[in-house]
Amino acid sequence: MNMKSNKQVSILLIDDNEITREVLRVVLRSEGYSVVGEATDGGVGLDMALKLKPDIVMLDVVMPKVGGLEVLPRFREMLPDTRVLMVTANKDQETIMEAVKTGIHGFVLKPFNAQKILDTVAGVVAKLDK
Repeated sequence: MNMKSNKQVSILLIDDNEITREVLRVVLRSEGYSVVGEATDGGVGLDMALKLKPDIVMLDVVMPKVGGLEVLPRFREMLPDTRVLMVTANKDQETIMEAVKTGIHGFVLKPFNAQKILDTVAGVVAKLDK
């Protein structure tokens, strides 16, 4: 079984909140993950993802212009191998069910806890090679 090391795992952050992106970036890089890009809305994020082909996209649910749930189906269709983690402060079951139906691979709930972020990402990384 060929497990990717964290350094080989590329992650794209899509969140309109600069502090959120910074926290994610710092936490992920502290574990050696490669944060390859950042975008502030779903449309720009999708364009970046198509160019960068990241292993994992961390996608905020609520953003101005194009939100995460709105752009999610396009990610699934255009980048079927990219794993998508939704980043949300919204624990509302409906939002979560909607995202799960569209095929996300996990959730990171705000406010963040560094260990939770890493555990969630590690869980997705473990499945990348399967």
